[in-house]
Amino acid sequence: MRRLSQKRVKKNAKVFGLFLLLATILVISLLGLRLFKIAGTKQVNHHNLTEATRQSFMLNQIVPATRGRIFDNDGRILADNSTVYNIYAVLDKKQVENNKPQYVTDKEKTAEQLSKVLDLSKSQILKRLDSNKLQVEFGSAGKNLSVDKYNKIQKMKLTGVKFTPQAARFYPNNRMASHIIGLTNSTENKAGQTTLNGVLGIEASKNKELKGKDGIKSYLGNQVDQNQQNVVQNGQNVTLTINEKLQNTLENRMDVMFAGTKAKSAIGVLMDAKTGKILAASQRPNFDPNTQDGLKDAWSNLLNQSAYEPGSTMKTFTLAAAIQEGKWHPNDTYQSGSYMVGGGRIVDAFGQNEGRLTYREGYWRSSNVAFAHVEQALGAKTWRKYIDRFRFLRSTKSDLPNEDPGSISFDHAIDQANTAYGQAINVTPIQLLQAYSAIANNGKEIKPYLVDKITDAKTGQTTYTGETQTVAHPISAATSKKVRSYMTDVVNQKTGTAIQYSLKDAGYQVAAKTGTAQISENGQYLDGLTNDIHSVMTIVPEKNPRYIMYVAVRQPQNFPDENIQLTLNKVFRPVMLQALNDSDSAVKSKTNEVKLAQVTGDNVSDAQKRLKKQGFRVAVVGSQGKVKTQSVNAGSYALKGQLIIIRADGSTTMPDMTDWSLSEVRAYAKELGVEVTTRGNGYVTKQSIAAGEKLNDYSKIIVTLKEKE
Repeated sequence: MRRLSQKRVKKNAKVFGLFLLLATILVISLLGLRLFKIAGTKQVNHHNLTEATRQSFMLNQIVPATRGRIFDNDGRILADNSTVYNIYAVLDKKQVENNKPQYVTDKEKTAEQLSKVLDLSKSQILKRLDSNKLQVEFGSAGKNLSVDKYNKIQKMKLTGVKFTPQAARFYPNNRMASHIIGLTNSTENKAGQTTLNGVLGIEASKNKELKGKDGIKSYLGNQVDQNQQNVVQNGQNVTLTINEKLQNTLENRMDVMFAGTKAKSAIGVLMDAKTGKILAASQRPNFDPNTQDGLKDAWSNLLNQSAYEPGSTMKTFTLAAAIQEGKWHPNDTYQSGSYMVGGGRIVDAFGQNEGRLTYREGYWRSSNVAFAHVEQALGAKTWRKYIDRFRFLRSTKSDLPNEDPGSISFDHAIDQANTAYGQAINVTPIQLLQAYSAIANNGKEIKPYLVDKITDAKTGQTTYTGETQTVAHPISAATSKKVRSYMTDVVNQKTGTAIQYSLKDAGYQVAAKTGTAQISENGQYLDGLTNDIHSVMTIVPEKNPRYIMYVAVRQPQNFPDENIQLTLNKVFRPVMLQALNDSDSAVKSKTNEVKLAQVTGDNVSDAQKRLKKQGFRVAVVGSQGKVKTQSVNAGSYALKGQLIIIRADGSTTMPDMTDWSLSEVRAYAKELGVEVTTRGNGYVTKQSIAAGEKLNDYSKIIVTLKEKE
């Protein structure tokens, strides 16, 4: 029995051993086949082993995109790329390289020298250098140092003082158009590299285009892997509609007005009436995007982010609605002073009672009572329809971010009447400009815009072009022309509220509407002129308008002139005259037109006398014999005060160009066949060749121009 059991155990052991051997052979065979397959296909579970091995020896490096630049409409740089530096000091005495210390060795000297550049005292710097830390920074005073400050500190050769470069944005014109151009801030990408992101203005609204897309460069060992590169896409360049010359003039005049009025805020905007291009725009207070000085007081963009009650500039749209609906009766009369509507009392400015006035006079005198009557005649439903037609209470979707759509109170009869003269409704300046474009463009309302084009920085290829966009037709061409004619009353009539804005002396008819809006706080209107928003909207010239300009000042605490409109005019006049002077299409008024006499064939002296008697200024090319040509043909109509150029034989003497416009200088130089170089903008104040000097030996005239106030 025992032997039988032992034999069985041995037999079982042999069977198990054989089974184990066969299983081992099978597993080894399967593994061999698997390894053979892997060796042949170089894949495991559909993963490429060659690629995996390759990736384990590969280094990926992020290549940051270069931010695109911003230009004005003449190609001048408004925003560019630069480098700033963060400074720090190494205090760790173990930091030695080639037996030379890389830490601060002389704290007294270092503190004294750095205090000359950083906005910190010597004692403040010493306190930091006496730290037990391995390295120290210098707070905000040591951040974002300019290249100039960096170079000054580098020249000091201070041991242990180090720098970290950071990508930065540089704005060569400092505060100029700061709210339009905008601002960037710095963030770190995945690789710890500094990148720039727009946070205000065009920098923010076009951030995607300006920023571009970071690339990836892959290295296999020390070699760049050409097959694994994700090429960097640098940011595109953005060209604005802003004209730097007009912008500079606007900035200068805004500085003077803001300082003189000590106002809470102010804004000035010039728009091309034909296209919707914003040619110049500025606000106060503003800020310096390079230093961010003033930013905390001026974060909002007044052009599109600050809706407020516009006051009487709104009456123009009530007038337009009434004309369009056949409810405007300019020669009918009403009792001025005050008017009860829905249990509320509407009063004219300062409660003045001028007796019975015609509605036409009510417009040029800016009577609230007159336009409350007009709103009642229209009916609330119809009037509200025109508020919508002119596209108030919605974003213009222009090129600036975060636009305020505005608001309205329209539930009660008194509120409905109030909106007819610019209270109980809040709008933005850019909405007003868009709505007034319908008045200027014969009923066609166009969208204001700031981006002229976007181009590829490498190829120069244009990827986007700003275009004139018609957004509505709220009124007919006939209505718009009638509205503009009534707007000229505001300028031309002796009791008009915009008589200060006349440009008749320059040959242009201005259409305008002034506004004085009370400011509401906690449901109550503040009292006094120092708590109002004073504004003016102008369209120039009245016939075939070329420009629309809006100027407003909020809560002026000082009145440098006897009338606040005189103060606003000191912004309007120089900017508008410069724009008109540089325009080839601005048509002058016909009110001072004279039929030009025929002077060809006359002696030069006789021709001069005849033309001057007609009220023209005369410039002569040549001085002998008879007049061969005149710059304006006989029988044509020209404006009194216009320069007429006549040509004769003989030598030419230099005329006195004082107060000549740029276009007049160019016309004379062309007739003479000489080159002209200009400095400044506006009208001539200096000339390189004295009046009366012979011009035959000269090939160039240099003139200096200045804006008229």
